[in-house]
Formats: sequence, structure tokens, C-alpha cells
Amino acid sequence: MRGRGIAVGALLVIGTLLWTALGLGVWANRQALDTNNWVDTSGKLLEDDEIRTAIGLFIVDRLYNSDEVAAEIENVLPPRLDPLAKPAANGLKEVAKRNAGRILGTDAALKAWESANRTAHETLLRIIDSNVANSDVSLDLGNLFTQIATATGLPASAVDKLPASVTELQIASGDNLRTGRKAVNLFKTIMWVLIVLSVACFAGAIALARDRRKTVIKVGGCLMFAAIAIIALRRVGGSVVVEALADAPNAHAVAGDVWSISTSLLLDAAEGSFLFGLFLAVGAWLAGEGRRATAVRRFSAHSFRERPGLVRAGLGVAILLLIIWGPVPWTQRWWGILIFTVLAFLWLEWIRRSTLEQFPDEPPPRLSARVPGRGRSQSDELERLDALRLRGVLTQAEFDREKAALIGQGGQPAQA
Repeated sequence: MRGRGIAVGALLVIGTLLWTALGLGVWANRQALDTNNWVDTSGKLLEDDEIRTAIGLFIVDRLYNSDEVAAEIENVLPPRLDPLAKPAANGLKEVAKRNAGRILGTDAALKAWESANRTAHETLLRIIDSNVANSDVSLDLGNLFTQIATATGLPASAVDKLPASVTELQIASGDNLRTGRKAVNLFKTIMWVLIVLSVACFAGAIALARDRRKTVIKVGGCLMFAAIAIIALRRVGGSVVVEALADAPNAHAVAGDVWSISTSLLLDAAEGSFLFGLFLAVGAWLAGEGRRATAVRRFSAHSFRERPGLVRAGLGVAILLLIIWGPVPWTQRWWGILIFTVLAFLWLEWIRRSTLEQFPDEPPPRLSARVPGRGRSQSDELERLDALRLRGVLTQAEFDREKAALIGQGGQPAQA
């Protein structure tokens, strides 16, 4: 007996650890290997004021520190004013720095930024999926350079003359991509292994347990605990990243915002795990023998028996409202809703049959606004408590405790 309990506990612990690792893996997969998520996250980064300003300053520095822009300014000025070219460039640079955040905050800049990120990410995935990875992947910021240049008085032709090394930001080199292909293939394999092993651990714990219903509640608790662990790891990781960039003032200023936005999908994964675990735990609890769970089933017994179609329709409406609400990602995915719907209706049929076996002739519930114990004699209250005991709502110990409390209130003596 004790060995079985230890085995169940060990499987739950291992399953929780694997589920936590799976949550981190799901985030990495959705963030790094899904182009739409990559573009959405990139757009959110540019919409952040501090990050947008930092990107703008980066572009301005590259733009005005280039020889091509300096030569363009000299060409515009008369020969006798050539000595003023450098001061003029510095003046334009200061104007550009003050307005960079505003310029990049326009819809045109956001579309250009998202388009550049989409192209770069699609190229990255295409190279990783191919057999040859001998080229670099860069983020082309040429459109953003042009917008900042024209907004600060520079002609667009000045940007056209800039080399790619200035207007592009390298994301990965060919050597890194070859290593990345192997890492991605291994990562995809590990993801499937984590899914199979975590589910197998939880299923094994339920199969070994003497009280499987309580173990299902524990599994739900494990999923919620894993969600909390993921959120904690996200916070710790953010602190580590920010501290690691303490010596880089420009990066340190926006590191927290970048981490928060780039790990928003990790928070979604944690919330999804918590919600699913909550549903699992509540569903198993309602099937238990506790006083409140038994009272809920007894209250529903008449509807289960007389209006099963209406009950099923009610569950369907509840699931539809969950889809419309969409609080977590799996409620917005067809496969997530399909799995949840199948499990929900299987649970409903199981709980309906067990309830009808326990309360086959339960009458319709009577709802009364009268507070129990108010306007009733002591004998009436005792009769009510005894009826609850006979129906299984109260255990003998609970009946005795309620009876002693009632008599100890100093009320009117029981009437014959």
C-alpha cells in the first residue's frame, strides 16, 4: 500500500516537472517557429514607447554616422559652405533623435517594421528547413531609414546610397543556421517526448491510485502548480536578463519591456495550463462524496432525469461562451476546443448517470428566500437536519455537530 502511494506521488511530481518543461517548450515553439506570432510580437515591441525610441536612436546613429549621408550633405551645400557640412549633419542628427520615436510610431512605420520582420522570419525558416544553410539572414530596415531621413530633411536618395551593412541588421549567419537546423529538429522531437511522458505520468498515477477521483483532483492541482512555476520562472528570467545588461545603458533601459513583451506567449501558456487544471479539479470534485458536492448533484438530479437534452444544451452554450471569451490560447484553437468539448460531454454523461443512481426519485428543487433557522422551531430544524442525514447530504458526525450547535443556542425547547 505504502509503495503504491509513493509511486503515485513520484509520478505526479515527475509529471508536473515534465509539464512545466512542456509549457516552456510550447512558448519557444510558438514564439520562434511561428511567423505570425513572431510578427505580432515584433509589432508589440515597436508599439512600446521606450523600445520604439531605442530603435529610432539606433537607426539615427547608423544613418548619420555613415559616409554616404555626410557626402550627400556636402553635395547639397555650396562649395564655400563645405566646412559647415559636419555641423549641419550633427544638427540634423539631433533633430532626428528627438523625433525618431514619433516617426516610428506612425502606421506606415509599423507596417514597414512588420513586413521586414515577416520577410526575415520566413527566410529564416525556409533556410532552416532546407538542406543547405550557407547564407546569412538579415532584417532589412531600409524603409524605416528612408522614413526617418525624409522626415528630418534628408533626401531619399541618401538612403538609397547606403550599403546593406548599414540598413540591415543581421539575425543569423550561415554557420549559426547550420547549428540551428540541428537544434530545431532536436527541439521538435523533445516536444513530442515531453507530451507523451507527461501525459503518461499523470495517467499512470491515476491508474495506480486507490482513489482515482482524488488523484484526478491532484492532477488538476499539478497543472495549476506548473502554471504558477512557469510564471515564476518568467519573472526570474526577466530579472536575470535585466541584470545581465546592467553595463549596457541603452539596452538595460528597455530590457524589462522587451522581456515582458517577448514572453507574453509564455504567460498565455501558463494561464491555459491553470484553466485546464482548474476545470479538471472542479469536475472531479463534483463527483465526490463531500457535503457540498453531494448537495450540488442532488439539486441537479431532477434536471438530469427529466431534461437531459436541456442540460446538454446548457453545457454547449457554456462552451460557446468560453470560445467567445477566449481567455487562453487553447480556447481559440479548434483542436483545443475539440478536446475540451469531448472531455466535457463525457464528464457530463458520467456525472449524470452517477447522480441518477444516487438520487433516482429526487423531486424538483425548491428555492426559498427564507434563511434556514429563521422562523422555525427547534423541532423543525432537527427534523430538517435528520432528513438531510437520511438523504446522505450530512454524515452522522456532521448531523451530531449541527444538532449540538442548535441545542446549544438556547432556543425554544423542542415541541412534542
